[in-house]
Amino acid sequence: MSSTSSSLGATGIAFGLGMALAGLVAGYLIGAQNSAPSSDDLAEQIDAAVEKRLAAKDKAKTKEPKGKVVNNSGGELRRLSDKEKQELLAKKKAAGEKPEPAAPIDSPFLTDAIVAGFNDDKLASDYRSAVTLMAAGNARKARPLLNRLHTEAGDSPWAEQVGVLLADAKVSVGEVEDGRKVLTAWKSSYPKSAHMAAAVVTEGKAHMKDGKRLGSGKDTIEDPQRRAYEDAIKAFDQAGAQWPGHPALAEAWLNKAALLGELGQLEDAEAAALDLVNNYPEATRAPRALFNVAKKAFDAEDFARSERLYTRLVETYPRDRLSQSARNNLSALKILGKDAPELEVTEWLGDDLGTMGTMKGKPVLLVFWATWCPHCRKAMPNIETGIYQKYRDAGLQVVAVTKNSRGQTTDKVKEYLAENGYTVPVAIDDGGTSRAYGVSGIPAAALVDKDGKVVFRNHPAQVTDELISKYL
Repeated sequence: MSSTSSSLGATGIAFGLGMALAGLVAGYLIGAQNSAPSSDDLAEQIDAAVEKRLAAKDKAKTKEPKGKVVNNSGGELRRLSDKEKQELLAKKKAAGEKPEPAAPIDSPFLTDAIVAGFNDDKLASDYRSAVTLMAAGNARKARPLLNRLHTEAGDSPWAEQVGVLLADAKVSVGEVEDGRKVLTAWKSSYPKSAHMAAAVVTEGKAHMKDGKRLGSGKDTIEDPQRRAYEDAIKAFDQAGAQWPGHPALAEAWLNKAALLGELGQLEDAEAAALDLVNNYPEATRAPRALFNVAKKAFDAEDFARSERLYTRLVETYPRDRLSQSARNNLSALKILGKDAPELEVTEWLGDDLGTMGTMKGKPVLLVFWATWCPHCRKAMPNIETGIYQKYRDAGLQVVAVTKNSRGQTTDKVKEYLAENGYTVPVAIDDGGTSRAYGVSGIPAAALVDKDGKVVFRNHPAQVTDELISKYL
């Protein structure tokens, strides 16, 4: 190999990937997960891509060469036998199956003493799989294993562990009453069990499930649901007070944070989420706890708390899939309360409303959308009749901002508006407006008050009559 070709190492790959990513940034699209990354984000993406590419390259080098393919058919076509079909289907299924998660090394259900109590390899394997699935939050898949183990347990040394795990699995999948029955019998048999913390957390989850069932489906929480949630929180707190540091508390704090968020007790919800992250940083759903409370705070217009929690999520779990959503939401938070960025419009369809400066003195609702976006198409009828037509005479100015991308053209936008009879003013954006308003996923909306300050930045479905009336 020549010196020129051998020089294409990490630098060359990084350059190529960098150019590809730069092209993606230049072709910014208004769409979910398509926001223009910052220079820091871009550097991280390039580093990750280079590492992945080099790892794949090294792996390819170390692979043993495949055996030579020999065609023994004599050139004749034939049907596969049933056995051959089954073998091919089995191979295809095995290739597509995800590997089971690794068993948790710190699980109180997988101590040497417990594992040694099994005198049957199949039962021991099923038990280990069930514990692993429960730790990963997959109670639905663990439940059949635990049911079989519970049936065969008798007075075996591992019956204690299987009983409390089965109760948890049943409650987790919504079989609350069956789960309670199993738990009641278990507590009677093992009143001094070392797994009592897990039992109390399961009781809390049962109360939580009751509360979910009692919910009206509306934003308000009625007294029966509230009492069930409060009973759940008491159980989680009891577990925390009696067994501090127990692994079962990771799920307790996750659920407590979610319930407090629903109850509107955001300060306590934040504390519970941080307890989870600080004490159990490796917990699978720790990022979810931060995200849930941050979203509740955002919806409640507690923007400082929301920004604090989203920032913690990004800093602590930068590679988690929720981090990208958190970054997007942080972009929106940064413009709230600030002067509205100017529109960067290449063309108006319908009324030309001018600039944000000329519209000052009236509230302005910006709706970011595109013809190719199915959720946008679903939202447009309400934007036209439920908002624009309803409030334009009262002084609300509505601008539907779109960017020509993914095959969308101005002519296609005109055709779409005409076909549906939409008259809301449309601004063709060059991409600058959506970036300035922190839009990475559509549909999205921003509300600017009469003084030209951004007072709302979220999904159009959250633009309610109450919100509009507040700023008219």
